[in-house]
Amino acid sequence: MKISVCIIICLALAVEIVADSLDTELDSKEIATEDLKDLLFTSMQSIISLNDLVTGLSKQIAELTISSAQTTAKMEISTAETSIATASLSRELEDLKKKVSTMNDNFTDLESRKKDKGPWKCYHYTESDREWRANHEATEAEMCERVTGGKFTRGKNDMVPDCGTCWCCQDQSALIPVDGGWGFWSDWGECSAECDGGVQIRERSCTDPAPVHGGVECSGEGEESRECNSEQCPDYTMYILCDDVLTIYVDGTERQAAGLSTWNVMSTLNIPASSELIAVKCFNGGGGYGIIGSVQDAEGGDILATDSSWKCSNTLESGWSLPGFKEGNTWRAATDLGDSNHMMGQNGGGKDVPSPNKRAIWTDSSSDITVYCRKTI
Repeated sequence: MKISVCIIICLALAVEIVADSLDTELDSKEIATEDLKDLLFTSMQSIISLNDLVTGLSKQIAELTISSAQTTAKMEISTAETSIATASLSRELEDLKKKVSTMNDNFTDLESRKKDKGPWKCYHYTESDREWRANHEATEAEMCERVTGGKFTRGKNDMVPDCGTCWCCQDQSALIPVDGGWGFWSDWGECSAECDGGVQIRERSCTDPAPVHGGVECSGEGEESRECNSEQCPDYTMYILCDDVLTIYVDGTERQAAGLSTWNVMSTLNIPASSELIAVKCFNGGGGYGIIGSVQDAEGGDILATDSSWKCSNTLESGWSLPGFKEGNTWRAATDLGDSNHMMGQNGGGKDVPSPNKRAIWTDSSSDITVYCRKTI
């Protein structure tokens, strides 16, 4: 468009130059009439051609102006359409974000409700509830406590799917049967024995979750056991004597040892650490009487010693030397014969028994000739 204007200006200048030229020639020369006519005719032809050119250029300028205006209008329309499309996309994007956020919230809540296995019950405020809130200046949580009867679990802002826009919601999962599930096993308990094999126990409980409202109990065992401390225990050592003839039983089995038939001489023997019962029989051939002894562990510590905790009888009964024997009325606490007993003195054989807790024992009758005494380890 700027080029066309320049062309028109140049043509106008050319016309003006031609006119000036004619004026100059007319002034300087004496021109013949015919020549002048030819010159004027030629000039007119040039002017007409210039006029036609100017007219054509004007049309082109007009067309260019219209085309430019159309282009500008199209660009403005395109820009407006782009702005509208951008605004529409922004609104759609915001709507999509809200939908995604709602879906995430719903998913989180649904995951929580899967564990609860329960629906939600909706509660609405009544007019009296609103009046009560106004009079008591109650909070929303206090209002929910009121309308749900103290069972408020969700408020309006929690927006669970089944709760919608209710002011208060109550979890109804307690009304639905829930099957039981096992919790984790506990640590193993202490071994029941230090050696020769004991038992350890561990437990688990049906509390994850616990069965409620008719739910199925957990299947399987709630307790497990295993063997422990299976290494053999070191033997115990028994030191014992009686006045006069001694017979020894360990868990019902008679044991032999040197000195059993010699009064005032201590007998020594090893017994298993797993032993349960010591039983002794003493025959008194006359004169003094008594039984004295102890059982020591490998470190020399007392396992037991003769004292009034033993049970003695003057009656022989079947099975009396066995651990499972039931002691009847004839079995009474052993009688401590005291420090004056000849076996406890400096010359008595009892001095060789290593336990400081040893005592000389018998039945409560000095006239008993044969005495049976027993002690559970």
